[in-house]
Parts: sequence; structure tokens; C-alpha cells
Amino acid sequence: MKREPLRVDPAYYHSFNSNYSKFADAVMDVGPAPCTRYDCPRQKKCAEEAVECFAFRIWVNNGGKLNAKQQKKIGAKLLPVK
Repeated sequence: MKREPLRVDPAYYHSFNSNYSKFADAVMDVGPAPCTRYDCPRQKKCAEEAVECFAFRIWVNNGGKLNAKQQKKIGAKLLPVK
């Protein structure tokens, strides 16, 4: 099932510095977290413990993309959420 990408309200671009527009779009368009997308069994436990895995950190830094090797890191190398 393909989802429609979320978009920032156009008023945002007129109210703030336009240098932030690409950042705003990236924040809204990364899609579901790897925990949800790959049905990680630790999803609830990580939320309770306030930790994030290596794959989640990669996902955040790469705008919502994980390659096959990175997908294997789901649930591994847990650190406190920053």
C-alpha cells in the first residue's frame, strides 16, 4: 500500500526563512520508521526504555532509507534516545 507523502502547510514557506523548506519536507516525508516497516519485536520495549537501535539512527540520518545490510541492524546496538 503506497501512502501519499505528507506536506508542510504552504504558509510555512512564507512565514519562515526559506532555507528551512527542504528540511521541513524531509521531516515530513521519511515514511514509517524501520520499527514499524519491518515489524521489529522490540518496538514497544524500546519505546518504554527510551532507547533507539543502530538501524533507527541510520534511518533518521538518511532520510528514511535503509539498505539490506542496515536492515539487519534493527534491534541492535541500543542507545538512549537523543
